[in-house]
Amino acid sequence: MDGQNMGNGQSNQTSQYSNYQDNTANVPYQAPGEPPQSNKANTLQIVSLICGIAGIVFGCCTGYVGVVLGIIGLICAIIGNKEGKNGVGTGGLVCSIIAIVISIIILILAVIGWGILQEAGVYY
Repeated sequence: MDGQNMGNGQSNQTSQYSNYQDNTANVPYQAPGEPPQSNKANTLQIVSLICGIAGIVFGCCTGYVGVVLGIIGLICAIIGNKEGKNGVGTGGLVCSIIAIVISIIILILAVIGWGILQEAGVYY
């Protein structure tokens, strides 16, 4: 029967895997490399971007809300960029600074406008 065990249904295929030899025993140990640096945005950077954009929007309407959101966004961007810089962190930093500047300009214009209206006798 040529080396095959046909009597109980086994063929030569099962016997060819019985001589499996593990050749990985001779490979020397390799220390794992450093994990790749992920350039993902962290939570603080995302919060700074959201606060910066909201500060720009609210800064055009009410100055004090824009200043508060801009300062919160600025603090979150600075802390978040210490962990790793990327586009979201830089965008949050820039938007927060713009929000603070626009809000301060709106506040100054509101104070000047209020003063002009008081001198004109509209507000007592």
